[in-house]
Amino acid sequence: MPAKRPRLPLHFQILIGIFVGAGIGFTASTIAGGPAFVTNWVKPVGDIFIRLLKFIAVPLIFVSLTKGISDLKDLTSLSRMGLRTIGWYMLTTVFAVLLGLLLVNFFEPGAFVSADTLATLEAGMPASISEKVEIGTRNAAGGPLDFFVRIVPSNIFESLSQNGSLLQVIFFTIFFSICLLLVPEESQSPVKKLIDALNVVLLKMVDVIIMVSPYAVVALMAALFAETSDAGIIKALISYAGVLLFGMAIMLVIYSLLVRSFTGMPVMTFVRGIMPAQLVALSTSSSMATLPVTMDCLEERLEVDNEVVSFVCPVGATINMDATSLMQAIATVFVCQVLGHELAWNDQLVIVLTATLASIGAAGAPSAGIVMLVIVLESVGFPSEKLPLALAMILAVDRPLDMCRTVVNVTGDACVAVLVGASTEVASESN
Repeated sequence: MPAKRPRLPLHFQILIGIFVGAGIGFTASTIAGGPAFVTNWVKPVGDIFIRLLKFIAVPLIFVSLTKGISDLKDLTSLSRMGLRTIGWYMLTTVFAVLLGLLLVNFFEPGAFVSADTLATLEAGMPASISEKVEIGTRNAAGGPLDFFVRIVPSNIFESLSQNGSLLQVIFFTIFFSICLLLVPEESQSPVKKLIDALNVVLLKMVDVIIMVSPYAVVALMAALFAETSDAGIIKALISYAGVLLFGMAIMLVIYSLLVRSFTGMPVMTFVRGIMPAQLVALSTSSSMATLPVTMDCLEERLEVDNEVVSFVCPVGATINMDATSLMQAIATVFVCQVLGHELAWNDQLVIVLTATLASIGAAGAPSAGIVMLVIVLESVGFPSEKLPLALAMILAVDRPLDMCRTVVNVTGDACVAVLVGASTEVASESN
């Protein structure tokens, strides 16, 4: 019997799928009726894949987070892990904002956008962009403690049925798990057995869904390239995109160096371990949809403890948006440069503070990136009458950049999980 050929690693399958899908989409865009064919017959395969990942995300978060917390010996371990997780997330977010300000002030991409491009954007603003502007402005409104009000669910079953209520699900899960630790052992036991069994089944569901990811990526990339338009605007705004991409590349390097410095893990081990999640993130543009793959990569490929992954990753997918914070700093200064709104040095300090807090406060809101940008622009006194044009300018080239931002956000979550996992192991050994 001939020897069985080794199966191609998942990240290579997905990478091939990206190029094949891009080729199909680009070819279809040059053929009459091609984009419609891709939209009607190819794109649904990718949409089903994203729906599969999203429908399993909420139950996976509830079960895995409950298991991770309930497996801890005491609440001291939970508080220690929580402080380390939030500490790392805040540190990387502040760094991302400062990096964005440094790059956008150094390269000044706003100087390269012409008045003709602005006129084209203002005259032909699509209805979809107007709707996003309206949603972003509406969700940005609220009192200073509105975030803390939103995080507490009024109906947990309603929150469980809505992916946009992930913060509320995490709040309920942590509260439930802490109370589970406080009840007697005989009351804990049946709940823990049920959670363990559900965890095994959900992880098997994740494995099955991941098996079809290379084919789904082909469909998603084909649809993206077949539907891409406004090439002139994209070229006109390439300076903004270039600065943002450069900043995101620096963030990816920083993550690898942090892992190498604090854990001793070789850079290529970390890169290879998280690559399948990065490629899924690139094709889905959703940290939450990628969450099952991220958790699988950390546990199976990088051997991070389940209790760490179960806590760090759901929290990170919700509140850790380093690339989005980087984008806030760059986009805010960029539109101010283009539209002639002067920023003093103290305004840039306000951007650091506001973008950092907005990255957490807007986490549970729809169109979180737009919400954040509205909040940051308003904090520096940007004229409200120019807000639609400013957001339209950013949204015109946001689709491909959003794919890259998701890769950085997912990598940041993985980096913090590895760091927290290593520090937890050291603390356990010292005790």
